[in-house]
Amino acid sequence: MAQAKRSAGSGSSSSPRKSASKRTSGASGSGGQARKSSSSRKTSSKASSGPAAAASAAAAAAAADPRVEAAAERVRKLNERIIEAGKTAGEGALTNYEKALKTIAATIERGPGSSDVEWISSLATAQAKFIRDVTAAWTKAARDMLK
Repeated sequence: MAQAKRSAGSGSSSSPRKSASKRTSGASGSGGQARKSSSSRKTSSKASSGPAAAASAAAAAAAADPRVEAAAERVRKLNERIIEAGKTAGEGALTNYEKALKTIAATIERGPGSSDVEWISSLATAQAKFIRDVTAAWTKAARDMLK
């Protein structure tokens, strides 16, 4: 008869599940807090168990320390090799860039710089000098950054 009242009151066949979950959640509201506080008491008593736990943690850290240090040293060496390879590649790219710009400046001087028209010759020579000066300053600064 109690089941008939429950199913008639809610109007669905799944109401016993819903009411059971409501009862469970309602019961766990205050009971769950009591459980949490008792479990936190257990945890705090374990954490404060004293020197034995601290000694085992220190022993574990000491055992892992040589492996961690060895791994850290390998990473440092790898980083140094990567940095050196980057510097070498940068130096190579910078040298090639400098050669290309000097070739452009030389081509400008040979082509329009050798013109019979004076102002064209002066303009080409000035442009070639400008390219060389800017290239020298820029590559010097870049090389200083690579060091």
